Order: sequence, then structure tokens, then C-alpha cells
Amino acid sequence: MSLMDWLQKHLAGDEKAVLSKEEDSLSGLSLFESIATHMAWRKRLQAILDGTHNENIDVGTVAQDTLCVLGKWLHGPGKTLYSHLPEYDLLRKAHAQFHLCAGEVLMEHQSGNAEAAATIIKGPFNNFSNQIQLDLAKLFTAAKA
Repeated sequence: MSLMDWLQKHLAGDEKAVLSKEEDSLSGLSLFESIATHMAWRKRLQAILDGTHNENIDVGTVAQDTLCVLGKWLHGPGKTLYSHLPEYDLLRKAHAQFHLCAGEVLMEHQSGNAEAAATIIKGPFNNFSNQIQLDLAKLFTAAKA
């Protein structure tokens, strides 16, 4: 199964769609874990906006794209090994925008601008979240070709 086929099935909730260890790993980065971690941010932010998760998260920390596992990989081994690929640059940019949007959602929420926070999470944040998933699969595919 191609990575794009897997991603499509995975996002549709197909629990039988499984990656082999070789497909899931790229120089120490797990495709499945990277996607799951960033999808968890979407749920976490939405819970904060809904008031079902009362956590005070630092906006500046969330907005940095170098602190999560994917960010550390993109600015470390991934950069060293794959920065020559156009797919790497697309992923790096989408990942940075994702974190900036997450920070903006939190900033608006903490400032009492619930409507603005909801608009960002449903629009740009959601778009960058989806783009990261697609760009990850594209990078994995290109790097293994």
C-alpha cells in the first residue's frame, strides 16, 4: 500500500490500515506518531476553546516549531538529510505555520476573543494541520524513492 493510500484510509478511520516499520520510519521519525501528535493538538485546542480542558499553555512555546518531535527532526537530522528535496521545504513551512496558528488560537482565546479563536482553528489551523499530514506522506515518499 502506498503512503498516500495509507494516509487516506487512516484519516477515514480505517484501523486496519497499518504501515510496516520500513514505511513508518524515516531517519528516526515516525510518520504515524508525527501525524497523531499533530492531530492531538487539534483536539487539545478545541477542548480549551470548548472549556472542557482548563490548561494554561504558554503561547510563545506553542508557536515555536522547533520544540515538538517533528520540529526537532525537521531542524536537525531531517534538514541535514532531506533539505535538498522540495517536499522537505513544503513540510517545514506548513509545520511552522501550524505552530504559529496554534499560538494565535491560544492568544485569541486567552484574550477573550472566542470567535476569533474559533475562526482560526476552523480555517487556517485546520488547513495547516491537514497540509502537514499530506506533506509528511509526500516527504516520506520522495525520500524513499
